[in-house]
Amino acid sequence: MSDVFNNIQIPNYNKSQPSNMQNSVQNEKLKVSDSLSASNVKNNTADTVEISSENQTKSQGPIHKLKSFIGNIKKFFSTTGEYVKGTAKGISTGIVAGSVVYTGGSIINGIKGKMAAKSGETAKKIPNKALAVAVGVLSLAANIWTASLNATEKQSAIDHRWTGHNN
Repeated sequence: MSDVFNNIQIPNYNKSQPSNMQNSVQNEKLKVSDSLSASNVKNNTADTVEISSENQTKSQGPIHKLKSFIGNIKKFFSTTGEYVKGTAKGISTGIVAGSVVYTGGSIINGIKGKMAAKSGETAKKIPNKALAVAVGVLSLAANIWTASLNATEKQSAIDHRWTGHNN
């Protein structure tokens, strides 16, 4: 244990003590080993910690190695397939959603422009191009996120079937 806690002074919090006791308490130094007599505190022993960062792996038999190899190949192709499907679906839904937003914004801007021209004012236009791009990007991101979740689910199912729980 370090020497930091060997000399702890106890402050006087109790004002109802006689004055001769207050002086003796303020001048007295306590050792941690004295105050913790019930525990196994030793004065001159240092605390030590050993950290091991080596992974203890069991040697696998040939059948388990083959099953792991097949499982890894299946996981690779299922993950790649899910991401390709998610990206393709995200691009297609992003294009459709973006074009709907762009067309809707163009229609609204046209109507607002005609109404403003009748009254002699200028209309504030909706930034339909920026909104269409934002909707398309959000659609793509959402589909890639879903593809990631689906790929993780398929990987766990493949792990469960081909390598078991105690990998």
